[in-house]
Amino acid sequence: MNSPTQNWRAELTSWLSRNPKQASSDLQQLRQAFVQRFPREQLPSLTLEEYAVGKPDSFCYWVEFKTHRLGSVAGGSSSKWGIWWSKGDQQWKWNKAFQCSDPNEAFTRIRAGLVSLIEVAASEQFDQLEPIGSSQLGPNRNGLRAKPLYLYFPDKFLPISNPYHLAHFLNFFGQQPAGGLHTKNQQLLDFLKNQPEFEGMDTLQMMAFLYSAIPPGDRSLKPQPEAENSDLVQLPEEIVQLATLAEETRNLILYGPPGTGKTYAVNKFASFFLGEQLSTPLAPEQQRREILQPLRWHDVIALAMYLKRPQKYFKVPELADNSLIQEYWTLTKTQKLNNQIWAMLQIHTHPNVETVKYKNRQPPYLFEKNQQGEWCLTEEGEGYIEVNLADELDDLRQPDARKRVISDYLRFVTFHQSFAYEEFVEGLKPVIVDGQIQYQVVDGVFKGICRQAQNDPEHRYLIIIDEINRANIAKVFGELITLIEDDKRLGEDSEITVRLPYSQEEFSVPENLYILGTMNTADRSISLLDIALRRRFTFVELLPDPSLLGTVEGISLSALLARLNQCITALLGRDYQIGHSYFINVKNVTELHFAWYRRVVPLLQEYFYNDAERLRAVLGDRFVQPTEFDDNTQKALRDLCDLDNRFTIQIFEPEQEFLQALQQLATT
Repeated sequence: MNSPTQNWRAELTSWLSRNPKQASSDLQQLRQAFVQRFPREQLPSLTLEEYAVGKPDSFCYWVEFKTHRLGSVAGGSSSKWGIWWSKGDQQWKWNKAFQCSDPNEAFTRIRAGLVSLIEVAASEQFDQLEPIGSSQLGPNRNGLRAKPLYLYFPDKFLPISNPYHLAHFLNFFGQQPAGGLHTKNQQLLDFLKNQPEFEGMDTLQMMAFLYSAIPPGDRSLKPQPEAENSDLVQLPEEIVQLATLAEETRNLILYGPPGTGKTYAVNKFASFFLGEQLSTPLAPEQQRREILQPLRWHDVIALAMYLKRPQKYFKVPELADNSLIQEYWTLTKTQKLNNQIWAMLQIHTHPNVETVKYKNRQPPYLFEKNQQGEWCLTEEGEGYIEVNLADELDDLRQPDARKRVISDYLRFVTFHQSFAYEEFVEGLKPVIVDGQIQYQVVDGVFKGICRQAQNDPEHRYLIIIDEINRANIAKVFGELITLIEDDKRLGEDSEITVRLPYSQEEFSVPENLYILGTMNTADRSISLLDIALRRRFTFVELLPDPSLLGTVEGISLSALLARLNQCITALLGRDYQIGHSYFINVKNVTELHFAWYRRVVPLLQEYFYNDAERLRAVLGDRFVQPTEFDDNTQKALRDLCDLDNRFTIQIFEPEQEFLQALQQLATT
């Protein structure tokens, strides 16, 4: 399809003149062959060897490769199937999200989730698909969650496994995408079945038409006219493109000239990419893990004591058996629990308590010990809980009332020339203890979100690095530059672990953390971008889009921007174009005047610094005029400087003369 069209009905008519409404007999036979090879009644007894990818004639091999013409789930690594055979290590590997100790236990969980999906689909309990798919199979295994449903029930599901493609198609038809993967699939199928043009068309051919006529990622596509007056918020196609690529790689960079909406795009992407998992209910144990994960050891011990009131005194073994402390222990790398509790109790005992002999005590002072060797939370400790951990206390008491937000899974950081490894990964930071300066190892933003993602493998996490090319990449990433590669992540075939220099902790990057950088191509520091970074990221270009602009007082902002960028491209190159966001919210001549003189002209003056001729070529003679000097000045300075290269920006009031000058520039 050379050029997508807004008139999908006409496009469908044309498409059907070349294609049947029913899939070809060989494709129908291929689906039947899969069903005969893996009857759904026998799925509960499916063995690990029969299931796993990499094994001849396996379930996963059929779903991904043998039936690829019935809906593609290609791309990514074998981890998308939950468990797989590693040829390099000659052993089974499985996703950390299943928190299992052996492959058979992990496979049992996967098989149970798959069987549950098939059973509720057979009984048309479609509202149960989302919670089963997310909780039992995980949000990152879309192919496993969606493709088998189509193969067993071709009339009930579209053979589309990518939730971002589903959102793209719904957006195009003027439908607000709702819910997760399965909800979107049902929403789109219901819409298509209610259109008379699709009557008698099977779901495979519906899919074929959609990808042919409305390809995801095509920025020339706009929602249908009937949606213009609705409440639909259009989904930019670059968001679909980013989300689609995120299924293949976890490292992306969005780059382009200034003003193309890169920051806006990454914020929309974060909401779109992470938003789906917010609609899935959390299991109680996962809710508690999310509450506990950011806390420190002394916080958890203090909370455990506080929640046991009116009990006041505790022995260390009793604390070690506390369920809250036990849960937190599973989130850490602590080996000996009793020793850890002993250490925290002594460190955070007030210096005036004489029953404790430990010298290097540190605030907050929360605990004290009696003569019988029992520990309690002091009045000061209770106040610490009520002031500093009030939200966590409420969440633990009423976990169902806790509302998750995007920021739970997102971190945003802006790189600059002085940004360092210590801020990004970890470093020594000064703290005041008893009036003395001490240095402690403090986690940076990247290490912090890695820790969260590793302790919560069921969900996706995202770190956005704005202006990623502005920092010294080699110094900021350090040894992590290799660890971020897709196949070097935790749990992958080529997993790499390093020992961090300050904390001496073993560290690796979890597979459910995504990194999205932005880069301004007009910034001269782009030429310094580390080649090691270039080859570890997938790049997505975001160019100016004049079609997004309207008209002000007869001035076509689209034509004006196109004219400016043609000149800039010819003189400087495409990386220096002006983005559409400079004019995107301009609705009247006053706003246009402000955008022109306060945003566009200063940028062009920087581009063409001390080069009046080229600046005049871009802005035109009416806006750039030679500076006039009297005869005495010319005589005095002629031999000292180039007076012919001096210019003045003509400032017009936001009235007719200003509009005439812009109109002349836009139509030249």
